[in-house]
Order: sequence, then C-alpha cells, then structure tokens
Amino acid sequence: MAHPLAVINSGTVETLAGNRTITAAELLANTVFTFDPGGAGRNVVLPNASSSYKGQMVFIANAADAAEVLTIQADSATVCTPTQNETALVVCTGVKWYGLVGANS
Repeated sequence: MAHPLAVINSGTVETLAGNRTITAAELLANTVFTFDPGGAGRNVVLPNASSSYKGQMVFIANAADAAEVLTIQADSATVCTPTQNETALVVCTGVKWYGLVGANS
C-alpha cells in the first residue's frame, strides 16, 4: 500500500445543505475535502476508526463565507471543529481519529 500522502487526491469542493458523511470509499480515494457549510454549522462524519484506516491522513477545509463551524465526528465523538477559513488534518491510529486545526493563509 502506498503512503496515504504519496499522492494528494482532492475531492470536489462541496456546498453542504445538511450534515455530511464521508464514505469509506471516499476516504480511501481522497486526501483533501473542501466544504462550504452553506449557511449553518454542519457535522462531517468520518467512518469509525479501524485498522483499515490506520495511518490515513485527510485534510478537511472549511470554506465558509461566514462564522460557520464544521464539527468533524467519528466513533460518536467530536474529533475537531474547524471554523471559517480553517483546515483540519485528521489522522487515524487504527483505533481512534485525532484532529489538528489551523488557520488557512
């Protein structure tokens, strides 16, 4: 298996009309997701942590045009919460997802 960041594959930029679940197939095919929450805070749900995702790193950008939060969740818990103009790096240990949020420049 290639390193998860050996090739950066970008998903499409998407404006959300509700909460968004990232499927297992999407997670394995894409390393970058850009979401505009579409006027309200939204939940972005990752697949539950498992050995299938061990070492998986994903960037999730919040492209909101106002103070709208993306709440990234997995395993029924909040991983991190990027706000307007922030991006989250989420990483799976195979047991749990961890997130780090920083401002876009």
